[in-house]
Amino acid sequence: MAVRDEQNVLAKVVSLKKLSISEQREGLKDVILASEQFALAVPAIDPAATRRSLENGQLKTLRAKQIEEQTRFTELQQVQQRELRTKHDSQTAQVSTRYQQLEHSTKERHHQAMAIMEDRHLSAEVDLHRTLELERQACETRLRHMEAYCNSPMSIKGMPTRTVTDKDFRELAQQYHVRDSMESLHDSRINVLREKQAKQVERVLAKQDEELAKLGEQKDSEIAELGLKFNQAVAEDQNALEERKHRLERRWVLAEAVARRRLEIGTDEQYAPLPPITW
Repeated sequence: MAVRDEQNVLAKVVSLKKLSISEQREGLKDVILASEQFALAVPAIDPAATRRSLENGQLKTLRAKQIEEQTRFTELQQVQQRELRTKHDSQTAQVSTRYQQLEHSTKERHHQAMAIMEDRHLSAEVDLHRTLELERQACETRLRHMEAYCNSPMSIKGMPTRTVTDKDFRELAQQYHVRDSMESLHDSRINVLREKQAKQVERVLAKQDEELAKLGEQKDSEIAELGLKFNQAVAEDQNALEERKHRLERRWVLAEAVARRRLEIGTDEQYAPLPPITW
C-alpha cells in the first residue's frame, strides 16, 4: 500500500510537467497534500531500510542542502526580526528626542513668560507704592494746613478776623484719623495687589503644567502607537515566516519522497524516510 501511494505521488509530479503554469500551481497543491498524507501513512520500516537511507550519498547530499536551506531561513528570520526591532527603536528614539526638544522649548517659553509677568508685577507694586506715598504726602499737607488754620490766632494784624468753628475742629480730628489709619489701609491695598498677583501666578503655573502634561501624554500616545504597530509588524512577519517554513518543510518531504522512490526503482530496495529536520 505504501509503495502504491508513493508511486501515485511520483506520477503526479511527472504529470505536472505537461500542464500550464497555472495548472501546475493548482496541481502542486494536490502533490504536496498527497506527499504529506503519504509521509504520515508510511508504516514502520525495517532497520535495514533506515540504515540504507542514512548511508546513501544522494539522500545525505539532499539532507545537507535542506539543512543549508534551514540555516538560511533561520538567518533570514533573525535578520528580519532584527530589522523590525532596529526600525522600532529608531522611531521611538526619534519621537523621544522630538518631545524632549519640544519640552525644552516649552519650558524656555514658560520661563520667559514668568519673567515678564514678574517684571509687570514688580512694576505694578512700585507704581502702587508711589501712588500711596503721594496720598500720604497729600494727607500730611492737608493736615498741616488744617492745623495752622485751627491753631493760629483768631486775628492777625492787617488780616480780616476769622472764626474757628467746631466743624473745623471735627474736620481736623477726622484728618488725624485718616492719617493714623492710612498706613493700615495702604498695607491692605498692597496685600490685595499681591494676592491678586499670586493668584495670577498660580493660574499661569497651572496652565503651564497642563501644557507640559499634554506634551507628555502625546509622547506616550505616539510611543504606544509605535509599539502597537511594531507588535503588529512582528506578528505579520512571524505569520509569513511560519507559512514559508511550512512550505519549506512540505517541499523537503516531497523532495525526499521522490528521491527515495527513484532509489527504490533503481536498486529494487526499500529506503526509509529520513528523520525529520528539527528547528
